[in-house]
Amino acid sequence: MPKTYTRRAALTLATATGAAALALTARPAKADPDLSKAAVGYQDVPSNGKVCAACVYFEFYPATAAGPASRCKLVAGLINPAGWCEVWAPKV
Repeated sequence: MPKTYTRRAALTLATATGAAALALTARPAKADPDLSKAAVGYQDVPSNGKVCAACVYFEFYPATAAGPASRCKLVAGLINPAGWCEVWAPKV
């Protein structure tokens, strides 16, 4: 006689299988930005009051003895908090 499953067992198995499939296909976020400053028209000065520090992609890091350490999630290299580029988007 074939083994029968309860509805609860079937749902548990389906949930576990789905979670395992999701875990296997999940990929970490890209760590390094790949756009050059030139490609996005980056400048070290604000544009119409818009500054990198107010952008959703800006990541603030305190300056070190070597200089500024702030970065952008999209643009490669060190970023001036008072700078601006064409991919600027306001923080909400």
